Amino acid sequence: MELFLYDSPAFKAFLKDHPHEAAEVRFLESVVEQGMNAIDVGASIGITTVVIAKKIGERGKLYSFEPFAEYFNILQKNLSSNKLENVKALQLAMSNQVGKTDFYEDGLSTSMVSKEGVRKFMVSTTTIDRYLNEEKVERIDLINMDCEGSELLVLKGAEETLRRNKVKIFCEIHHDFLRHLGQSVQDIVEYLEKLEFEVYSVSLDDLSMGSDFDKPEYIYAHN
Repeated sequence: MELFLYDSPAFKAFLKDHPHEAAEVRFLESVVEQGMNAIDVGASIGITTVVIAKKIGERGKLYSFEPFAEYFNILQKNLSSNKLENVKALQLAMSNQVGKTDFYEDGLSTSMVSKEGVRKFMVSTTTIDRYLNEEKVERIDLINMDCEGSELLVLKGAEETLRRNKVKIFCEIHHDFLRHLGQSVQDIVEYLEKLEFEVYSVSLDDLSMGSDFDKPEYIYAHN
């Protein structure tokens, strides 16, 4: 599914047939609150963006980032068709530095992890801290992330934001991509714990949270 309407029978049928996306939607709906200011990193075509935007309502504001042009165009169409005016979408990749970097398209996945035989393209990068300072955004309550191995880099680029805000973080973990970058989920956990976050593993089979960080599908953190 590319274009969709939230709460439509077609979207509900899609979620029923796609347990991964359905579990993400359920978890986000359980932690997102009205009036939140939120960030969606790696928004793709906009499923999580639309879910978050609907939950935060008109009093909330969502900053949605997707660097891949094809997905970004679909994201914009889904925001328009769902009549969402509380979202600012930007064709940018989040990282720990400002500049440009190579990205690689491998099937439905795009990331900065290099791989032979796949399409390479260049994207502009910024950090969460830099973007929020430039936009004079004073409060962030939620960060949702699906960034294909860049998890730790994105969080390191958000250190100022994480120190000065009460933030909920929901982050998909891409173990193979992290390994390619010489990182692991334990590095992410240790980084967040140093910033005084409580960190939990999340199983999308039943949305249970725990402390087993061997191979979690997701982590959830709050301070």
